[in-house]
Amino acid sequence: MKAHHLPKKLLLFLVCTLSVFLLSGCLHGEEQRQAATSGERQVNAAPEADGDNDSVTQVNGEEAASEKAYPTESQLAEAQANEAGQVMILMYHVIGADKESDWAQTTDNFRRDLQMFYEQGYSLISLKDFVNNNISTPAGRTPLVLTFDDGTVGHFRCIYGEDGSRQIDPECAVGILLDFGQKHPEFGHTATFYVNNDPPFSQKGWEDKLGQLVELGFDIGNHSVSHAKLNKLSAEEVQKELAGIPRLVEETVPGYKVTSLALPYGLSPQDYSLAVRGTYDGYTYEHDAVLRVGANPALSPVVKNFDPMRLPRVMASTVELQKWLEYFQKNPSQRYISDGDPRTVAIPAGKEELLDQSKLQDRVLLVWGKEKQE
Repeated sequence: MKAHHLPKKLLLFLVCTLSVFLLSGCLHGEEQRQAATSGERQVNAAPEADGDNDSVTQVNGEEAASEKAYPTESQLAEAQANEAGQVMILMYHVIGADKESDWAQTTDNFRRDLQMFYEQGYSLISLKDFVNNNISTPAGRTPLVLTFDDGTVGHFRCIYGEDGSRQIDPECAVGILLDFGQKHPEFGHTATFYVNNDPPFSQKGWEDKLGQLVELGFDIGNHSVSHAKLNKLSAEEVQKELAGIPRLVEETVPGYKVTSLALPYGLSPQDYSLAVRGTYDGYTYEHDAVLRVGANPALSPVVKNFDPMRLPRVMASTVELQKWLEYFQKNPSQRYISDGDPRTVAIPAGKEELLDQSKLQDRVLLVWGKEKQE
């Protein structure tokens, strides 16, 4: 009997041993697969480690959410990326004047401006994207924000046919921007139009125009109901002026929200907080950005002292434009130059102290050129 029981015990022992061995092998293989997968994510998260990339430093963020690699050291150097530089927010008023002045441009001069911006490496972005640091300007180019005050007919004019058809006048600002952007896609065509209610764009069919602006990729901003001098008004009167336009636009274009104010005459309410937020007749307005009049470029949205509630603008006259374009040509280190990747903030070595780390949010900071500095 014992002779017959021994093989069964031996068989049971062998089966148990083999099971443990196989289980151990599976666990080990899974660990290797997990390690390999983790290693792949780390490689994709970091800039490529090919020699010229060693001096790119990731200061903020640990892993990429995307498999796309970040810009390399050589790419950043070629672009001269500097996302701590300054950005011009241009302030236009009348478009289509017979003669140019500080507050008025002919259509020819407006086309000249766009061509000049394009040739000097600028590309348009919306004010919303600028304030939110959602900047996807092509690498090596500089973001530029266009704003138009007063909502005059030259900003957006339509031509009506006898049959009731309607088309955008190619000689108004919207028509010119669309045409130029189509010819130069990397330049874009976006802008923000700050309107009053007299009515917006001073032409029939303004309700359709507001909706069409949004459909075409433009934005609508608040410029008060009557272009009032807000510093002369009571708190209630200020809120009435500033609630009127957002409410009008939101009722006319369902789902669209006005989020920025251009102060009429550059004058702010005695209580500045009312320029940001207020309530009138049950409606609450709230601005993410408040624009002033003049007289210099704005700071980058990731640097210290950037204040979206007090944004300066550059007057878009020939004299002022020439002054600031020449300034950035002579001082390229002061100019915002994009790295082409909205997931990152790229700066040359030596500009780290300019940054407000809290404003980076989930973006990765790339500092290039450290070897040259050393």
